[in-house]
Amino acid sequence: MHDLQNLDRRGIPGCGVATEAFRQAADAQMKSLGFAAGLVWVPHPVQNRTRAELVALADEALPKILALIERKAA
Repeated sequence: MHDLQNLDRRGIPGCGVATEAFRQAADAQMKSLGFAAGLVWVPHPVQNRTRAELVALADEALPKILALIERKAA
């Protein structure tokens, strides 16, 4: 979260990607920092997934990632 905040302060578009299991922790950290990070959520867990499943997750997340970065760049 600190890295995303640092990028934002410098005018560099960015976003984070995390699994749903970390949503509550991310919300708490954003609240404490006073910063609303652009985040893309993927299903948890990822470590036991096959290569094909990971590719499918990435394919689904990529448009969301690009949309966040493009919106911040505008």
